[in-house]
Amino acid sequence: MVLDNEEIKLSEKLQKMYQEFLIYVEQENVEFDRNESKKLELKLEEKIQWLNRYLIHLEKGGKRIQAGPDYWVQHENHKLIVEYGEDEQGNVKKDILFLWCETCSDIVSSHTKKSYENQDFEKINNHFGHEINPVRKGQNSKTICLTCNNCQKNKVFLCSDISDWFDEI
Repeated sequence: MVLDNEEIKLSEKLQKMYQEFLIYVEQENVEFDRNESKKLELKLEEKIQWLNRYLIHLEKGGKRIQAGPDYWVQHENHKLIVEYGEDEQGNVKKDILFLWCETCSDIVSSHTKKSYENQDFEKINNHFGHEINPVRKGQNSKTICLTCNNCQKNKVFLCSDISDWFDEI
């Protein structure tokens, strides 16, 4: 069995970062409204629990998470929005798109225009500023689709298969 040590180390760092932030929020919640603080605590605890399950999966020799659909399914039925990326100075970069989860305050995926073959970028760019929901095609479906709440035509604009192992964790 070959372990993906690089991904394990990265996931451990992320988990530690979320745990440290959770401790900060719990102890220093004077900056937040108490209800908002509690919501943030729950979001962080959910991320930590998911990372723990993912680490166990990796430590058993499991495959790495797949960019795109595996991240979309983590935010299934959440409210996403398509936004432009920014450079280090905060300038808008229209050749970078983010799917931002307003439910979790988290980046779901990023897409660049670098390649002419990158059809996902164009499909997502057509929905810039729109509210997006990742939804599975059926209850136990391995296919997740991005749907646009702002469009009457072409509501479903991008679908992809999630990893076979994803539902196990």
